[in-house]
Amino acid sequence: MNTKRNAIIIILVCNAILISLLELIIPVPIPIPGVKLGLGNIITLIAIVFLDLKAVLLIVLLRCTVVAVLSKGLLMMAFSLTGGLLSALIMWLFYKKLAGLFSLKGISIVGALVHNTTQVLVASLILHELVVLYYLPILLISSVVTGFITGSISDLTVREIRKREIL
Repeated sequence: MNTKRNAIIIILVCNAILISLLELIIPVPIPIPGVKLGLGNIITLIAIVFLDLKAVLLIVLLRCTVVAVLSKGLLMMAFSLTGGLLSALIMWLFYKKLAGLFSLKGISIVGALVHNTTQVLVASLILHELVVLYYLPILLISSVVTGFITGSISDLTVREIRKREIL
């Protein structure tokens, strides 16, 4: 059982990294720094449904670290890691402790809101600039849209995984 669990984690980590790297080449129609779809969170949501918190956080940690090293640099890793880990924790709590109150779409939106808020706060602290907080309203609006999109894809994927009894 442990071997199967580890294999699932490895597969999810690889998919999360691949999706996140592919997302970097997708042009974003809104030319505002920080606005992106966050497609790697689809994998995070799948992990939340099928795995424990430790596995979920490991997947997010590995994804954020590898993607930052390969594309964004180490400074950006601080933003990705804090936003990714905190949003994963909050989404896991919503899914496990408030079961039935929120759909995966709603949980994804909450995760996107937490992720962007955390990133902006960390950026403000690291840069010692409050002006970064002006991005927050725009990022929060985009969080609702992108969270809904990734949540919808995650919901469809989880249904298919359950239907086919893959996990």
